Amino acid sequence: MTSNNRINYLDGLRGVLALIVFVHHFLYAFYPEIIFGGNYQEFLSNAFNFKKFIALTPLNILFNPGMAILFFFLLSGYVQTQSYFENNSLLFLQKSFIKRYFRLAAPTLLVLLLVFVFQKLHLVHNNWFPQNNLSDNWAKSLLPDNMNFFQVIYHGVFECFMGNTRYYQILWTMPIELLNSYIVLMLCMSTHGLKNKVWFFVAWLLVQLFFLHSYNGAAFTFGMLFAFFQKNSIAFQQQLAKPVIKYSALIVGVYFASYPYTGYQGAVLNSIYKPISFFEVYPHIISFLIGSVLLFAAFSTSVRIQKLLGTNLFLFFGKISFMFYLVHFLLLFSFSPWLYRQLISSVSFEANMLITASVSLVLICLVSFILHKIVDAPVVSLCNKYVHRIFVK
Repeated sequence: MTSNNRINYLDGLRGVLALIVFVHHFLYAFYPEIIFGGNYQEFLSNAFNFKKFIALTPLNILFNPGMAILFFFLLSGYVQTQSYFENNSLLFLQKSFIKRYFRLAAPTLLVLLLVFVFQKLHLVHNNWFPQNNLSDNWAKSLLPDNMNFFQVIYHGVFECFMGNTRYYQILWTMPIELLNSYIVLMLCMSTHGLKNKVWFFVAWLLVQLFFLHSYNGAAFTFGMLFAFFQKNSIAFQQQLAKPVIKYSALIVGVYFASYPYTGYQGAVLNSIYKPISFFEVYPHIISFLIGSVLLFAAFSTSVRIQKLLGTNLFLFFGKISFMFYLVHFLLLFSFSPWLYRQLISSVSFEANMLITASVSLVLICLVSFILHKIVDAPVVSLCNKYVHRIFVK
């Protein structure tokens, strides 16, 4: 545990997930064949190629955003309730409920203002990416310059949390994050003091899965259940710690979590994912949810994985992960295509991709670190300070 009662490796894990989202967006914008397994003609051919190998094997977990986002949601449900189950403090839930909106809204508003400034200075270049039929329409439809300053303010403090994220599409996760954070907190508050509260949790999970089909929301509930059982069930921890269960969860988790993100119909039928090809009909998100739950089960008892994720490098990415997630999309659509254009005439396409990705990543990390220091961390500190004053000691 760290001094603020959070587990180190979870922060490192957040950093890894943020990097996966970055890699996906970079590849989608600059080299989508890696994600899709080649262009359509290449994909239809029976010939083996490197792109198809990457896209249709567990290696695609390195850029699979479906798994990364579901895992983010699961971690949110876990972290927001873990301290409550440890200390059985209703006050903790009440404070968390009040802080949650401000914790999300302040950094979001800042980044939206940056988007506005970039648009007005004509720094967004969503038509400067390499021409590619797989991603041209996607790239050119993003980051529209269609709001004035006051509309951006309204959008940042209210509208984007109601589901309208057309101005800056990366914010599609914000309404899900806010709503489901409130749901798990209210669920814990409403069952506080009940002896068999776990049955209420399970019942809500079943409603989400089979009636509401809210798989993003179910990830939060799974995270909450992990926190509950880790505190209240020794048998749960002992079973997960058994090598056969731990390693089985890891292997099967990678398999489900890496379900291919390609959009080609029938893409998985000639791959190792054929046994679960029914996810072509049922939402892919179910596979990502299963994979994330199993991977978290494996990580929660693996000392080696926790030690790796707890190293300084991953902790750094974890610390800046929220700002990294918010700002990476803007810089990928402004600085990255500009740099790519500067290098076209002097280096090969492969070298250009490597240089552009590396320099972009360094810049995004630098900007994210600065924004974390001047916005994200102070917002957390202010929330803790003023929420503490609301409650009677």
